[in-house]
Amino acid sequence: MFTKKNILLITKINLFIITAFLTLALFPITFSKYQSTATGNVNSNIAFYLFKADYQVQRIKLADLEPSNTPHVYTFSISNQNNNKTSDVDIEYTLKVVTTTNLPLRYQLYENEDYQSNNSTNLITQNNSTIAPDEDGTYFQTFEFDQEELLYTTPKTNNYTLVVYFDETNTNAKYQDTIESVRIIVESRQIIE
Repeated sequence: MFTKKNILLITKINLFIITAFLTLALFPITFSKYQSTATGNVNSNIAFYLFKADYQVQRIKLADLEPSNTPHVYTFSISNQNNNKTSDVDIEYTLKVVTTTNLPLRYQLYENEDYQSNNSTNLITQNNSTIAPDEDGTYFQTFEFDQEELLYTTPKTNNYTLVVYFDETNTNAKYQDTIESVRIIVESRQIIE
């Protein structure tokens, strides 16, 4: 029946089970016990500040570009304000994105939108895309977009998202160590009425 030895064994087992439950409750084994979500603002990799008629060029480094079904995303912004300083005049600007054609890349550009949204509008179309050689015979693809206005009375920043697709089907060795260049060109002018 119940001997001191059996009672002592049952007590030890019960203490072990209680200790195990307390340990698991206080120190969970898995990291998935808590879940959180957050939203944030676009942090631009490149910022263009337009305070006067100007011509600005910035290169985007496509480092570690590998074939993938996941897009490579680059952000930049164009603004008529920086800190507490705003342009003294109304400015209009034209945006161009110029790329080499060394790799079979697909490009999309979004202005002030989340590129993953179903309602977002890709600014790159057949109408604003041209491919032409330069004087050295190197082919470049140019995307040119409509003029935008930044009025001095309204501080404004336009955030752009450039999405680059290098499809996973392009794993051919001929693309190994190939360099691709992307230039963002902003030409700004004072609006004269």
